[in-house]
Amino acid sequence: MNQNILEFRGITKQFPGVRALSDVSLSIRSGEIHGLIGENGAGKSTLMKVLMGLYQADCGEVVINGKAEHITSPFYAASIGIGMVPQELDLNPYVSVRENIFLGNEIRGAFGSIDWKKTTVEAKRALAMIGASVDANTIVNKLSVAQQQLVQIARALMTGAELLVFDEPTASLTSVETEFLLKLMVRLKEQGKTIIFISHHLEELLSTTDRITVMRDGRVVHQCDTAEATLGLLIEHMAGKKIQQMERVERTIPDDVILKVENFCRKGEFRDVSFEVRYGEIFGLGGLVGAGRTELMSAIFGIHQPDSGAMYFEGKEVCVRTPHEAIELGMGFVPEERRLHGIFPELSVRENMVVTILQRLFKKARLQHAQAEGICREYIDKISIKTPATSTQIRSLSGGNQQKVILSRWLIRNSKLLILDEPTRGIDVNAKSEIYTLIRELARQGITVIVISSEQEELLLLTDRVMIMHEGAVKGFRDTITLKEKDILDIALRS
Repeated sequence: MNQNILEFRGITKQFPGVRALSDVSLSIRSGEIHGLIGENGAGKSTLMKVLMGLYQADCGEVVINGKAEHITSPFYAASIGIGMVPQELDLNPYVSVRENIFLGNEIRGAFGSIDWKKTTVEAKRALAMIGASVDANTIVNKLSVAQQQLVQIARALMTGAELLVFDEPTASLTSVETEFLLKLMVRLKEQGKTIIFISHHLEELLSTTDRITVMRDGRVVHQCDTAEATLGLLIEHMAGKKIQQMERVERTIPDDVILKVENFCRKGEFRDVSFEVRYGEIFGLGGLVGAGRTELMSAIFGIHQPDSGAMYFEGKEVCVRTPHEAIELGMGFVPEERRLHGIFPELSVRENMVVTILQRLFKKARLQHAQAEGICREYIDKISIKTPATSTQIRSLSGGNQQKVILSRWLIRNSKLLILDEPTRGIDVNAKSEIYTLIRELARQGITVIVISSEQEELLLLTDRVMIMHEGAVKGFRDTITLKEKDILDIALRS
């Protein structure tokens, strides 16, 4: 148990204007589950990309089983027993489970062609090994996120991986799926595998890991046995300061209604949904993953069309057929999948921020760069966005700061109603606290906020009132000031 399977020795990595890793030294023992935590931008992902050969360190070395390795690619990492289950799954969605499991590691017959019979047998064996009830012939895009993660794990195991990196594996899972995955990690450990577990859900780390390492600003700042760790201590080391615990706040909300929805239906997604949201209210949508909450808000914002029903905005009946029409009414939308649908990753912070007001910034067919720069700097200061420069590509920012940029593009437009879908998913505890404070301040200024969240605690801390959905139907409404976490699930699952 005490033998080190992996050692990082003095790893340093510099990007233009940013030192992402600074003299990082860290040992991972064979056969342990090792938690790796830190705020967004602490250096966790960069360190793992060095391990997988996606980045080359400027100095330092990676030692595997006592041997210094020059890891030049993920293929080389796999060849020496390292596998990764990334936060953004990299499966091919258009081919079968069995093809994904052996992608790049195909089983071939005597004449070089793929042996499909043996491929199917071995894929089934890999899935059975981790307790996955997934058909090896199913096309991957037909699977749930949880099932796709199991396919990714099976793929890593079939390359012979002894060291597995799990990067935010539970971010998009239900509580039941999360429990299954955590138990699977423990089973893999019992089989002799070593696991590096990266997560912002500290309770999961405290219940599953053997040791925990904390990173901050590209450095290792703390390491301890999990038995000695506490939630408060870990948060303090992550942030470098004590984080004020968020508390529920009872607020007085005006009676005036900004949004009214009557009998909204869309086949296979939601049915007979009716609700009202008031000016300045923080209105929550709770329920299990798959309840139809995202689909409902997509219809309200014009991404999809309801089959029937009526919608009223500021007292007038409206038919929103496109997101452009919703934006013109005064709505803004922050999607669940920030990297896929929220940002333009190749564009700068400034370009991402002003994209909703481009028409205003054009005069005589020329973009007013100075005006765009001024607006961008104003909101960087106003909501504390951390970025080296306004010209920095947004993809290089931490998740919390990316989220603030997306929020600011709607504030620039003076949006009256913001729809936030899982606004703190994949965001560290300090950034989460900052987002909560920002949302509360927006509501205090009279902006209405609708929050979709799968975290019951988030709904209770942040929202004034919650609508609970299950399988496309509304199961109830509750003021959150007196609600308990278990009440949301009880109401959702009540027949």
